[in-house]
Amino acid sequence: MLNDLVLRAIVAAQTGITRLRDEEEAQTLTEYALIIAVIAIGVLVALYFLRDQITNLFSKAGASVTA
Repeated sequence: MLNDLVLRAIVAAQTGITRLRDEEEAQTLTEYALIIAVIAIGVLVALYFLRDQITNLFSKAGASVTA
């Protein structure tokens, strides 16, 4: 009876350690999500500061299509 309890505790500890070791996929997914978020924020900031130039570019393109 005592041996079973000790054996179950050891197996549970080994299973927990193995599970923690194998959770690298979640870390990689989180890292990629953070990279994508930083890139998206950078694009939004660039669009905010370049909005006048982008508006002029589209206005010129629209004017050349209608002409």
